[in-house]
Amino acid sequence: MLERYLFKSGSFLACLAAALSQHIVDNGLIFSGEQWAMAVDLMQIGVSGLRTSQKQLDVASHNITNVNTPGYSRQVVEQKTDDAQWNGNNYYGTGAYIDNVSRAYDQFAARELTLSTTQLEEANVKQQHLAMLDDFTSNSAVNSVNSMNDFYHSVRSLADNPSDLGSRQTVLEHANQAAVNLNNAHETLTNIRTDVNQQLSVSLERVNALGQELAAVNTSLQQQSSSDGSNDLFDQQRTLINELAKYTQVTVLADKGSLANTVIIGSGDTLVSGVTASQLKLIDGDPDIANKQIALINGNNSKPIKSDTIGGSLGAMLTVRDDVIDKSLDQLGQMAIGFASQMNDLQQQGVDLNGQQGQALFNDINSTEAMSQRALKPFGSASDISVKIDDINQLKIGDYQLVSDATSHTLVDQQGNKTVLTVNAKGKFEAKVDGLEITINKLPTLMTGETETVIIQPLRRGAADISLALTDPRGLAGHRQLTAIAAESNTGSATITKATAVPDNAAGRYQLQLNAAGDQITVTDLKTNANVELVDNSYSADNSATIAFKTGATSSIPVMTLSAGAKANDSFEIELGTQNSQGGNGNFLAMQQVQHQKAMADGKSSVIDVFESLATDVGMLKKNADKLSEVNQLDFDSASERVSNLSGVNLDEEAANLMKFQQSYMASSRIMSVAKETFDTLMRAV
Repeated sequence: MLERYLFKSGSFLACLAAALSQHIVDNGLIFSGEQWAMAVDLMQIGVSGLRTSQKQLDVASHNITNVNTPGYSRQVVEQKTDDAQWNGNNYYGTGAYIDNVSRAYDQFAARELTLSTTQLEEANVKQQHLAMLDDFTSNSAVNSVNSMNDFYHSVRSLADNPSDLGSRQTVLEHANQAAVNLNNAHETLTNIRTDVNQQLSVSLERVNALGQELAAVNTSLQQQSSSDGSNDLFDQQRTLINELAKYTQVTVLADKGSLANTVIIGSGDTLVSGVTASQLKLIDGDPDIANKQIALINGNNSKPIKSDTIGGSLGAMLTVRDDVIDKSLDQLGQMAIGFASQMNDLQQQGVDLNGQQGQALFNDINSTEAMSQRALKPFGSASDISVKIDDINQLKIGDYQLVSDATSHTLVDQQGNKTVLTVNAKGKFEAKVDGLEITINKLPTLMTGETETVIIQPLRRGAADISLALTDPRGLAGHRQLTAIAAESNTGSATITKATAVPDNAAGRYQLQLNAAGDQITVTDLKTNANVELVDNSYSADNSATIAFKTGATSSIPVMTLSAGAKANDSFEIELGTQNSQGGNGNFLAMQQVQHQKAMADGKSSVIDVFESLATDVGMLKKNADKLSEVNQLDFDSASERVSNLSGVNLDEEAANLMKFQQSYMASSRIMSVAKETFDTLMRAV
């Protein structure tokens, strides 16, 4: 009989009550089945109370022990009333049960914390690197400027006694020190750039590890048979996401079993998809192999990731490297090229102690090797490109792109402006832009539809390549055979340089004047007020012009060169002396004037001003980074507090819960005691 009732009911206690009730009826006992059922139901209610209280105590204890666990979210028990049963014209309650154990979690607050984590880390990393660069400009780079000033001062002293070999040797030593300090500054910046690349590589290793860990968490979540055991995994998942957010901008897409089934970084590159994680790798740039790029690796394929949208510490390092360090290298190069070019020009216009035409003080900025190194070609390219610096005054910071196809070649500058190369008189493709003369000496081998991109870096290696070329102190050219003074009313930027080996019979004082159209040159002998007959008096502001005095029907003397950039009505007063003059110091006086001469950046900067611009730019960037870091810290603290208020564990609250559920547990135990006593009474009666 008892087995039959046990079979019909899903509850052992209910089956027992039914069996006992039937036994009482069958044996004619005085107790009704309802009395037995009451005792059994009381036991069932007590058991449900014990179970719910026990679970509540378990969760409260779990919260307390994880109060200091990073990323832990407070868990909350969702308790509900069990279904009532119909008995004797009424429904009677049957106790309670635990429906779910959930996390105190808000996806919007969590998303805000993730975003603020990315922004804070990006600001902090940028601030750290800019502080390093600011220290560089305050120490290493300033040594270059100080050594240049020492050179100018030594030239000023030499001008007082231009034949003194000791003073001449001092000038050479200061010139060499200026070159060495520029070399060192370039090396220091290059090392900083290398360190950034190494930090990128280390960071990518951790990002890949985080991707693998997230994929492993997703695997565990898929294997969970019940959502009750997933809360700690969800916390682990969110902790990993917040750590990943330090490195890059993170977007997560959820599905039923996971809060982050798909993890997207940057502007749309998938790092984790379900239980599969991709890898990030630092690859060589093309064609600039030093310009390392982050690529997403899928199998044998690699996809470069846009650096301007990746965010986090990775984005900060890429921004500092590409926008600040590279610009600083270009500005150092501009300083070195401007300094060397002006000193060499003056040296080659003067006459040394041996009565010879002066030789370059520093190595040639337009040597074959230097012009070739300014063009970075793709691996395996057959092209040959030279980049000559024609006018230091027009040089601009930044890279250019030379894009070639089978029939045409286009130069693209930093602002996206395009210049199509044209064929010159030698049959080579050529373009003159921003003080550069870019020539394709050998065309790339391209089929129809193929393209090749060459990166032009005219200034990047300027500070690395400068070196002293003159070692004989007697070779310093102090005597200035030609002195040209531009009129204050001039609107152009042109300068005048002496031709090689001008004979003494051309000595005198002259005035050079452009006409109102700016296309004709007139040279007047100020001693006789007569115009000098020129071989060719035409001029174009885009090209320099060689001015040669006509001495006969078929003979002439090249005297000087007027550079590009002269405007209509510009004039110059020129003093042309004899070639050999012992003790002349006119060239030394001109050299020391270069210290403050605005011969760069379209006539707005001297060589020293270029450094001041570098120091100011880095200083302002650091100051802005300091402020941005402070603002982002406030946002992060606010987001962290919001998450903590919602998901954090309150020990006072959990301690109160322990006491409450302990009392509930004891009360439920008492219910079971009462049920037992009732059973005992009934059983004794039976």
